[in-house]
Amino acid sequence: MGMGFFTDVMTVYNYRREPDGEHWYRTVVHGVQWRHGKRRVTAADGVFTDEPEESITVNFQWIYEANKPFLTPQEYSALPEEQAGDYWTLDPRNGMDVVVCGEVAQEVNADYGVSQLRKDYLAFDVTAVADNRNRPRLKHIKVVAK
Repeated sequence: MGMGFFTDVMTVYNYRREPDGEHWYRTVVHGVQWRHGKRRVTAADGVFTDEPEESITVNFQWIYEANKPFLTPQEYSALPEEQAGDYWTLDPRNGMDVVVCGEVAQEVNADYGVSQLRKDYLAFDVTAVADNRNRPRLKHIKVVAK
């Protein structure tokens, strides 16, 4: 009961700068609720800007067998390079982590860059993360992506 809200899937591309260059590590994540085009209105100098943003909730209340273990951005960045593909994170700090709605098999590499990923899929930059896994009920992480 209650799991019906988290029927979406997303693909996360975690950015890391390694000694041999830039890498994006791909992870498919189950147990997600993705809301498209939520509007955020901001006011700056009397000018209102209405911009769409993606609202994503990742359920940590239940264990999804297919999901790799989640780490905080600090834990993830401390991993040795050979372990980076065994975990995933959501890091809004550098603006380089990308989330895609749905399950994507495409790897990002020298031949297929993030700009091409954005053209081919509903891909967005992670801009804000609220970690609510320490709550007694409905442990989750809330993600805003643009």
